[in-house]
Amino acid sequence: MATLHPDDYKKDHCVTSPRDWLDRLRNKPATETTWAEHRRNEALELLANANDSGTWIELSTHNNGFVREVAVRELSRDCSPQALVALIERLNDWVPQIRDLALSGLNNYLNPAQAPALLYALDSILALAARQRVDHAPTYTAARTVLQSPDIRDEVFANFLTRQGNAARYLFSLLVETDFDLERLLRSALTHRELTVRLAAVSVCQDLPPAQASPLLLEALARPGAKVRVSILRALLPLSDDPVHLLRLALLDPSPAIRSLARWAAPRHGVDASEVLAQRLSLDFPTRKREWLGVLGLAAELEIRLQKHWLTEALSSIYPSVRQAAVHLLGDEDLPQMLGALSDPSEKVYLAAYALSDKQPWAVLNTGVATKLDCEWHDLPPQRSRAILRLMSSWQQIAYLLKRLEAEPVVETFWLRQVDLWCDRQYQVFDPVTSNDQRSALVQQLRALAASGLIQSPRVALFTD
Repeated sequence: MATLHPDDYKKDHCVTSPRDWLDRLRNKPATETTWAEHRRNEALELLANANDSGTWIELSTHNNGFVREVAVRELSRDCSPQALVALIERLNDWVPQIRDLALSGLNNYLNPAQAPALLYALDSILALAARQRVDHAPTYTAARTVLQSPDIRDEVFANFLTRQGNAARYLFSLLVETDFDLERLLRSALTHRELTVRLAAVSVCQDLPPAQASPLLLEALARPGAKVRVSILRALLPLSDDPVHLLRLALLDPSPAIRSLARWAAPRHGVDASEVLAQRLSLDFPTRKREWLGVLGLAAELEIRLQKHWLTEALSSIYPSVRQAAVHLLGDEDLPQMLGALSDPSEKVYLAAYALSDKQPWAVLNTGVATKLDCEWHDLPPQRSRAILRLMSSWQQIAYLLKRLEAEPVVETFWLRQVDLWCDRQYQVFDPVTSNDQRSALVQQLRALAASGLIQSPRVALFTD
């Protein structure tokens, strides 16, 4: 590809717009090959029609090499963060001359005074490094060296605090290699919004003396984020002066992951998890959600049944997550509490109670569900009422609906609709707890309703014949 001769690009002839470049091309003798002339004419036409608002950054990606070349030359004269990003992109240009021009322009940024531009273009620099091209290595190394300069470390640190993803990890590793205040850096990294930075900070802490690392890790352990907190606890145990106290606290942590690690480590330090739970249950009820979740979670994991007053208090908690955890601790003998939780305003609590109730035998459920629906059918959402009804055995469901139909003639239409819906859902009725005599009586009632036209379901004949 033909490029501009140095004599044709004197600094005293400043090209500041596509229009200026158009004039330069028109005045330049055409000495190129036929193909080059074609590309040159294409550039002339493009620049002739270019709007004055067109920027060199946009033109630097054009498919015409003449246009890209002049754009890169102009970007090299314009020291700005946006220009730097465009120059970095041109380092991968398929034309060697343009790559050389871009590299020459980029070298102007490799000094501490251009730190804001380098930080602005950090994602582009990292993308350049990810290509793992040998010819890019010196540029990447030089940029890293500049960002580690003592004069701009505070600026780099401030930028690190706002970053996410790969850029945040890169700046953290870069600062760790310098003599920047390590305690300040780690304290900020352990609370950074980027998860991988927090995990990397934990790894760095493990290499520090215990007296220096422990306070930082203990401070970070109190912050949310189970994955990081597990790493912190794992790092703290060999560093702590009192691992027993640390484990006793961790056993009652609201995070299942923390409790799991604590239960694994407890025997190695002579800590009995059951004794820790028993001691906590001898005290007053928790006042915070985190405390409740820790107690209920440990009890569930150790398969220890709580006393009735503890369960009652947990089920009446203002926190749905606490009530849900309490539901998971209910046993077969707690059917009234299970059925009571089916009315919980929280969908998660309701679903937990429903899943537990659904495991109970029909012989136990039928009466309790019927009693509950007698009181609460119209107070519950329609979908929930019908779902609770399905906890009963199949024939007992229709027996209940027919009973309500007979007892409430004022709302006969409503109950007939429920009977219709029940019939539509049936195909082969399986119900080992309803006697044959009761089934026959129920079939006769359904046939009578169908014969009188009160129910329209075409499925009635399928399961009553």
